[in-house]
Amino acid sequence: MLVITSLVFLGGSFYSTHMLPPLWQSVPLFNPVLYVVSGLRWSFYEIAGGECKLSLASILAFMFACLGVVYYMFRTGYKLRS
Repeated sequence: MLVITSLVFLGGSFYSTHMLPPLWQSVPLFNPVLYVVSGLRWSFYEIAGGECKLSLASILAFMFACLGVVYYMFRTGYKLRS
């Protein structure tokens, strides 16, 4: 919960990343939640904080990375009791 809450608050859900100082405008670009928020803004208001195709590609890449980790854990039985 601590990680997800921090990512949401720092992901631009309550502010635009363009409001940040120039040095800090590049830091949120490594946050996957930023692209989810940008996609939701575009779907509701047709105004996005960034490129929609980049947001979609980033969300898909993050999703496939998470699915890969889950697949590995199920395949190897990571920390499962018998």
